[in-house]
Amino acid sequence: MANILIKDVHFKLLGQIIMIVTFSKPYGIIKGMLKKYNTIGLLSCNSCARLCETGGQAKMDNLAERLKKDGYEVVGSDLVPMVCNIDAVKRRDYAAKILLVLACDAGVFTVQSLFPNKNVVAANDTIGLGARDNTGNIFMMRKF
Repeated sequence: MANILIKDVHFKLLGQIIMIVTFSKPYGIIKGMLKKYNTIGLLSCNSCARLCETGGQAKMDNLAERLKKDGYEVVGSDLVPMVCNIDAVKRRDYAAKILLVLACDAGVFTVQSLFPNKNVVAANDTIGLGARDNTGNIFMMRKF
């Protein structure tokens, strides 16, 4: 069993998940980054962002429904195991002009590098590294 001491907090790594911690941008800010005349595709991380409740299937479906209600043309959504995994993202093809990414900055930059002709919009802000225990609590290990 390994122990780690970061910022005077003692964590036992056994049974914990080290992860990237994200917050969802407010819906109004996301809408301000989109154009109603462009098609929108959503990509959602099913790993760290899902654990932070800023990604995953439910969050993606909710955001797609809100956008559709507000008159945006959502043409697809894709749940990706880890958006920061190049191989998981590059096998996909997206018809939308705008790709709205529910993931950390690493996932957003992965999508930008693989689809340079698309307008990639981040739905989340990355705030740091964290650890998640078996009960679902997330502890901030290091803020960015």
